[in-house]
Amino acid sequence: MRGRIAATMMVAATIVFALSIGRANAGGDSESCLSKTADVTNTNPDGTECQTIVVSPGPNKASAKASGLSFAKAQAESGATAIAEAKKNSDATCIVHAGSGSATSSGDAASATLEVTTVGGGKAEAKGPHSQADSEISSANGGDVQTDASGGATATANVDSTNAGSANAVAKTGSTAAATVQDLGGGKANANSEGLSAAATSIVGDDCKVTTSAKGANSSAFGACTEAGSVVIVEATKGSTAEGSDTATPVCTPMNGGIAKVRSPMGNCG
Repeated sequence: MRGRIAATMMVAATIVFALSIGRANAGGDSESCLSKTADVTNTNPDGTECQTIVVSPGPNKASAKASGLSFAKAQAESGATAIAEAKKNSDATCIVHAGSGSATSSGDAASATLEVTTVGGGKAEAKGPHSQADSEISSANGGDVQTDASGGATATANVDSTNAGSANAVAKTGSTAAATVQDLGGGKANANSEGLSAAATSIVGDDCKVTTSAKGANSSAFGACTEAGSVVIVEATKGSTAEGSDTATPVCTPMNGGIAKVRSPMGNCG
């Protein structure tokens, strides 16, 4: 009788232990860091970690939250505000040298990174497993960068130009969207993609504007401008291909009953 009681107690203890482990791995862990004058690092026994770093002169504010085996890092310099939040086994990093920004991630192996190396602001948001959002400003005159990636997609936005610019990229469902402001800059680049292997690319080299949209598997939209005042709009759907700029004749190749359309200073098609 005593043996049966002891065995029952051991089984009960094992079940309780297993349940506690399950709760811990399910995201019961959470770490928060906040820095205004001193750096902070908090690490959970399961590896979940947050870091906040501040670099004078201030006032600075760096805030980071991590849960579910994730890593979050926020770094603020020269009076900046940086916010990072990572959930469900993901990574979020936000580094702002002057200005404000945020990086948020959620989902297995998702990654969100915002880096402002000069001045400016923006965000990077990655939602869903293997999604990746990267935003960066290196222009001496700053700018604005926004990325939003979901469903395993990749979105990148960069402002690397003489003058301030704006870059916005949204990617969904296994696609790729890239928006870049470079060279003299000062303009706006917008790229939107959705669908497996769809790709939208916008490149701006002056005070001009490019908008690209690629929707549907294997669709491809590419647009570029290098002359001030130019406006280029490119759209592709259902596996079609469209290319437009202010320096070359546009190309439209519709596929599968889809749309291939370009509106540009060099002509229109589709």
